[in-house]
This record gives sequence, C-alpha cells and structure tokens, in this order.
Amino acid sequence: MINTRRFTITVATFIILLSGCRPRIDTQQFILEQNALFLEKQGRIHWEKRSNISDAQKALHFLSLAYDLDISNLELGILYSHTCYFNGRYIVADQAEKEALFSHGAAATKTALLNAPSFSAAYNKAVGDSTAKFIQAVEAMEDTLLPALYWWMVNTGSILINQPVVERIKNRVMIESVLHKLLIMNPTFYYGGPYRLLGVFYARIPGVELRQSKSYFDQAISSYPGYLSTKTLLSQFYHTKSGEQEHFRSNLESVISSDPSQIPEVMPENLFEQEIARSLLSQESLLFE
Repeated sequence: MINTRRFTITVATFIILLSGCRPRIDTQQFILEQNALFLEKQGRIHWEKRSNISDAQKALHFLSLAYDLDISNLELGILYSHTCYFNGRYIVADQAEKEALFSHGAAATKTALLNAPSFSAAYNKAVGDSTAKFIQAVEAMEDTLLPALYWWMVNTGSILINQPVVERIKNRVMIESVLHKLLIMNPTFYYGGPYRLLGVFYARIPGVELRQSKSYFDQAISSYPGYLSTKTLLSQFYHTKSGEQEHFRSNLESVISSDPSQIPEVMPENLFEQEIARSLLSQESLLFE
C-alpha cells in the first residue's frame, strides 16, 4: 500500500517559494491550495483508470493527501469517500483494512455535511444527543447535499452489515431515517442507490419481512439493470438468507455473462462485480449448507 502521508510539492509551489513576492502567510496558504489542486488532479487522473488495481490505489493515495489539505472542499470530500468505498469493496482483501477505508470514507462525508452551512445550522438547532441531532439535520437537509449523505450511508452501511446483530439493531433508527430520506430525495440516485441500500438493509435486520428486501432490490434493478453491483448484492444478502439457491446461481451467472460496458461510467465497478460474482459462486456449497 502506498504511504498516503507523503507530502508532494508541485512545480508551481517551487516557483512561488523562489519568488518571495508574497507575504509569508499568503504564500503558505497559496502553497497549500496549489498542492491540494495538484494532488486532486493526479487523483482524478488515476480514478478514471480505476479498473487497474494500481491506479485505484494511486487515486486513493493522491485524493487522501488532497483531502487532508482541503477538508472543507465538499466535492473533494465526496470523491474521496467514493474512492475509499471503491478500494474497500474491490481492492483490499483484509477485513480490518476494508473497515478502516469505509470509516475514512464515512468520516469525510460526515465532515462535509457538518461543514455545510444549512446542515450545520439544522444540527445546532436540533435537540438530543449527537445521533438525534444528526437525524434531525438529515430530515431538514437540502437536495444539494444528497451525494454527501449517500456516500456517508454507503460507507457506514458497509461497516454495519458485518457487525453483530445487536449493533445493527442499535443503529436501526438512524440508518432507516437516512435511507428513507435518500429515497424521498431521489430513489434512483447513483443507479438506484437508495433502493439498493434498502434492499441490503432489510436483508440484514432481523424481524423484518424479507419480501421488503426483495422489493427494493427489484426496484433498483429495474431502474438500472446494467449496474451489476445490485445483482451481486441481491445474491450475497437476499438469496443466501431466503435459501433460494437456484436463483442465487442463475443471477450470478447472468452477472458474469453481462456486458460490463452497458453503463460506460461504471465499467470498472462492473468488471470487479463480475469477479465478486465468480467468488460467490465458488462459495455456493458453503453458503447454502
């Protein structure tokens, strides 16, 4: 793994340091801004090539450094959070490393939300503990913050789905509140994302009719059938719980045989989802013991 704390100085920064024509404080701020912009640009270049494992890691490396220099940048925080999720789901194998990446991604987007004036104002006016205040701020938030809330939920959910059932139940009210807010704001955001997240959530919460999970998965698939992650998650969480082994197999086989370029913007994700489908199929006998 690349050392994500190594500092990078751009050519533009070097020129400014030599010029000595700015007051020191202004120069230092300018250096930070230029470095953040340079690092973000490098991160975006590698992000576009994320189907290659090395480029996915480099995107995370550069965007992590850029974010550390500019944590108030909403768009950068969202992209960094997305990159954390991508590397956590597809690139890293160790579960502890996965959860660390999801945690970083969730923290970045929560910071982005709390730095947004409208969200911060609603949070500060709310009553109760930090969780209650967060829920109230989410309920009052404006649509422009939807991407930040979505990637916070994706990363947070990716941690919780593997936690003990007691922990999932403990967080149910908060998670359900956020998911239904996303559903109201835009149910098809990020290729049916709110539907997909609800499908996973209701498959992992005890005491909920499993058909609710299937209903949300179906809506996500019908919205964007070319986004393969919905189908692999359907088999991973719904089919294994419902005991539908034949559907598990046929669904994953359809993922593997699908054209990953159906949605060009997420072809890298689709390619990795096909690998996940192959892995799940190789574990079929264990999953349905």
